[in-house]
Amino acid sequence: MTQQPTGFFSTRRSLLLTGAAALAAPMVLRAQTPAKVVRIGSPDLGTANKPSPGSSALAVAHANRWLEEEFAKDGITVDWKFFRGAGPAVAEALSAKQLDVVFLGDLASVIGRSRGLPTRYLLPTGRGSNSYLATAPGVKISSVAELKGRKVSVLKGTAYQRPFDNLLATAGLTEKDVKLINLDWPSSKAAVVAGEIDATFGGSDLFLLRDKGVNIPLSTKGRGPAFTINAGVLATQDFITGSPQLAQRLVHQVVRSAHWASQESHREAYIKLVVDHSGAPEIGVRAEFEGEQLASRFSPLIDEALVAGYQGVVDDGLKLNLIRQGFDVNAWFEPRFAQQALRDLKLERHWSAQDAQGKTKGAA
Repeated sequence: MTQQPTGFFSTRRSLLLTGAAALAAPMVLRAQTPAKVVRIGSPDLGTANKPSPGSSALAVAHANRWLEEEFAKDGITVDWKFFRGAGPAVAEALSAKQLDVVFLGDLASVIGRSRGLPTRYLLPTGRGSNSYLATAPGVKISSVAELKGRKVSVLKGTAYQRPFDNLLATAGLTEKDVKLINLDWPSSKAAVVAGEIDATFGGSDLFLLRDKGVNIPLSTKGRGPAFTINAGVLATQDFITGSPQLAQRLVHQVVRSAHWASQESHREAYIKLVVDHSGAPEIGVRAEFEGEQLASRFSPLIDEALVAGYQGVVDDGLKLNLIRQGFDVNAWFEPRFAQQALRDLKLERHWSAQDAQGKTKGAA
């Protein structure tokens, strides 16, 4: 048997290793190359052609351009995308890998995760927000029961659908008992003002229509967690894995925003900021936060109350057929970024954690 010289194998092995390294090099470089843009998606909660993430802690960072300032140090741009189609449209963009970070209400984020979108929940930006029913001029509705048979618009797949369904249930009704119309928020406002529908269900921006003869006879305020909405910042797993430093810096700025918005001494300044930058009606913003503790509304803590709230959304989603399958809510949360931000900003004691019943932990 002829034996190849030892040098042949040595040379061949060297060439193979060199070639493999050359092929792998672009992949390594790509993995280590820092992102040059952070793509953020949000439902468009603004009015009067003022795109906005609404009245959340994120609104403070957006209005003050804190994220832009933070990332400009390294030549990284922030690309905000606001979607008129709200949560469902954001989910489509996530599925197409067009976004890195998103701001979403609870039901929309739960629907996306239940359908397999690879998101992780980084921190809340607003807790316990309320919903309102606006009726067309001349339409008399003073109770939930009177919605039966009425033409009502709700943007399906958004956080407003769950409290609307739960509100109907208090009168023994379901979506089948009303003539439910799926309209985006601008179209709903135009339709209710024109009397093309009897009512629309949505946020405090509906107060904008009161000077057009629209009434706000019902709200979910004071009805409990099943009727309120939480919202938060989610990131794709790819973004967290590939750019953890950028994820941390982004969370730092959101926690900084939450700290500013949480201070009662900033209440008037916060209301003005939201009104100026989103076009929301001042009367609506004031009504939404009247009697509310800002520190509770803008707490960035991933505590038992928040987890229980999202578990409630999953449970209701299954019961109301808004989602087809549940998922492990606890495993979805990624608290390390918020925890690090709280330590770095020395804010560990600024907010009080709440238990699953919404009571401050450690309180008598």
